[in-house]
Amino acid sequence: MEPFMTIMVAMDENNGIGLNNILPWCLPGDWNWFLTISTNTIDPKKRNAVIFGRLSYESLLKQDRSPLKHWHTIVISSNSEAIKQQSSETSVTVVPTFERAAQYSYDMFHNADQNIENVYVLGGVQVYDQAVKLKLVKRIYLTRIFATFNCDTYWTTLDLSGFKPVKRNSNEILSTEDGQIKEENGCKYQFQIYEIA
Repeated sequence: MEPFMTIMVAMDENNGIGLNNILPWCLPGDWNWFLTISTNTIDPKKRNAVIFGRLSYESLLKQDRSPLKHWHTIVISSNSEAIKQQSSETSVTVVPTFERAAQYSYDMFHNADQNIENVYVLGGVQVYDQAVKLKLVKRIYLTRIFATFNCDTYWTTLDLSGFKPVKRNSNEILSTEDGQIKEENGCKYQFQIYEIA
């Protein structure tokens, strides 16, 4: 498989990404960035597929279910019945391994009848690591937060050496935000985009 996935992640200066399975910061601009990019497509007839580990998916359900109607959601879990009971949305597929999620999303991405424009990997750490390790990632949307937070989940293995920082084409959603430093709630952060070198 050639690289076809895009990772979206926000992390603090210590590569912290979560606390008690939720985001440890309140940055509405970053949440808007995440929702806008992951739910919109250039072709209005298409939608995006997203891949979650179980805990990341359950965290989203507690915070904001609204994007689910825009995605085809793939959840990695050994307990498909529990996931389906939590999900009233019809476009949720449960698979037992990352490899199955990768193959399923790859097949959807390459099947014109599925109308999938992008495949986003949305967490957690093990899912991110597997996507990078298998060389399936073509782009990373990284919100770098210039502060440290109390976190219990870190993506310490993130290695950007195989990626280069880029500025996206002007026709891409929110491309004018690339690289700009924002500040909310006394916290500075930047939207950084990396593509495979």
